[in-house]
Amino acid sequence: MLKNISTPDASSVHVNPTAKYASIHLDSNALTITATSKSERGMELESFTHPRHAENVVAQALAFLHQAAKEHNLQYIAAAFHDDPHFNELHSRLWLQEDIVPFRIPPGQTITPGQSIEAMMEIFDEQDIVEPELTEDNEVIPSELVTLEDYKRITPPADFARLQMLARYLQGKKLIFINATPRGGGVALMRHALIRLLRLFDVDAHWYILKPSKEVFDITKTKIHNVLQAVASPETVLTPEDMEVYEEWTHENAEMLQDVLKQSHVVVIDDPQPAGLIPHIKRFNPEAKIIYRSHIQIVSSLANQPGTPQQITWNFLWDKIQLADYFVSHPMSMFIPDTVPAHKVFYMPATTDPLDGLNKPLSEDQLNNYMKIFNSYLQAAGQTPLDSARPFIVQVARFDPSKGIPDVLDSYRKLREMLEVEGRVVPQLIITGNGSIDDPDGVPIYNLIWNILQTAPYAHFAQDIKVLRLPHRDQILNALLRRSKVVLQLSTKEGFEVKVTEALMKGRPVIAYNVGGIPLQIEDGITGHLVEPNNTTQVAKHLYTLLTEDERYKLMSKDATERANTDYLTIPNALCWLFLTYQLLSGEPRDGNYQWVKHLAEKHIPLTPEQEQMPTIETQLV
Repeated sequence: MLKNISTPDASSVHVNPTAKYASIHLDSNALTITATSKSERGMELESFTHPRHAENVVAQALAFLHQAAKEHNLQYIAAAFHDDPHFNELHSRLWLQEDIVPFRIPPGQTITPGQSIEAMMEIFDEQDIVEPELTEDNEVIPSELVTLEDYKRITPPADFARLQMLARYLQGKKLIFINATPRGGGVALMRHALIRLLRLFDVDAHWYILKPSKEVFDITKTKIHNVLQAVASPETVLTPEDMEVYEEWTHENAEMLQDVLKQSHVVVIDDPQPAGLIPHIKRFNPEAKIIYRSHIQIVSSLANQPGTPQQITWNFLWDKIQLADYFVSHPMSMFIPDTVPAHKVFYMPATTDPLDGLNKPLSEDQLNNYMKIFNSYLQAAGQTPLDSARPFIVQVARFDPSKGIPDVLDSYRKLREMLEVEGRVVPQLIITGNGSIDDPDGVPIYNLIWNILQTAPYAHFAQDIKVLRLPHRDQILNALLRRSKVVLQLSTKEGFEVKVTEALMKGRPVIAYNVGGIPLQIEDGITGHLVEPNNTTQVAKHLYTLLTEDERYKLMSKDATERANTDYLTIPNALCWLFLTYQLLSGEPRDGNYQWVKHLAEKHIPLTPEQEQMPTIETQLV
């Protein structure tokens, strides 16, 4: 068999498609599509007018965009169109079928094609990646991508029915979420999907972010997040000066959000960064209910131990968090310090969205385009493109001390030795992920990897290891997971890793360390493998088996797709949040006692057999 082919084939270096922005206009006689690119800005717009097909204008528009993209190596990034009854299906079909971000022009708004295209281009950066849309008071406005019917088609009727009913009961109630950043990391991804979905159900839900501060984020990441996860050095301690900086910044954010907080019925605080707002919420709006959502693996054994850096950090936070009505954690009791009363504790897993850019199905042409874009990023970073003749292994995660990246490298080194002895094809390795403004560890960890690759064990095959901090273009990660052979997740500390769920959904076996919430996601030996931390030899052996035993791989891939837990998706997540909200506002909140929220919702929102099959229901909460 071939061994260690290192020259990329021609397809891996094809020119990236040209990014275009389009406007779709319909009048009584014709369908007109106008388009341009950022490089053509200010030049005459291209317009194509066709006789209108009265019965199928949506199909006509989509067919034109699809054909033009294929014939001219284009990628339509976004398309604007007027809110017209003839375009009822256009919105989600642009996104799900043609991978185009839709922009609906409100009824009655007079705007030319050129103006609509210019407005769209303003919210995409020079890499044609959408910038998060923020209001003056730091509310994040998620993009509208799909319809309620799209979610209904992929959701068990009982889940949809319960969510529909809860949304109806909560009309007139305002639910808000507050976290540190509009993108980068699992919390932001979940909030984009959740708010988008809740708006489709007509729930008055909003999402706000804090004012960014490098000084504060250095503290919250290194001396709070990393300390609580026990991945910081033992000398790292939260000082009184750090606490004062945090409190001053919190006060600024409280003043910015004061009007919002006064109007809210339920406020969800995501992680430690905004935890300091809780006393302010109580001051501004004593009637508001508060839920604290912990997304990280708190090493509670250390947080419980007097004098440890973990206890110092936890006590500082708990002074604020204890005022919350509920404490929501990933479903692991070891993540919860002893000071948290059991009656406040509810379990909820991290989730991912089946219809967003990370997970929606992509055609072969779309996958090829995103792999070309990935290769162009590699080349811009001074790395060689992927060799499409060989498979690749991937770990997608933040560049963070808890993600076990040195172990990924060591496992890959050992795998290569096993394969080379037998003259087998050696796969490539990709280590990639997005950055975040509240994460100062990204660059140091990225640099650490490159320093490791220059050492003797790695230098002679370093070109087979692709290391890249990607911009926030979800479809690239989607494509990498779908085109990978095996996915690694060698985190040494992990609350719950949605990338594991996303890989399994795509039929990719996952090899991960048996830590934190990951064992809840992988069925060992069935959908992937769980390995004890730092056992890189065992990781390499599992990789070898999956790369060399085709039947074993096919079975595990099939099981991964079929057995990926559907409770780890956006609809169940929304159901959990609305159930907790209803409980708090009903006047009779229930005790948590470490129970899964979705199980409680299923227990206390009974459905008849007919209702289990019919999403539109009328019933009573009990």
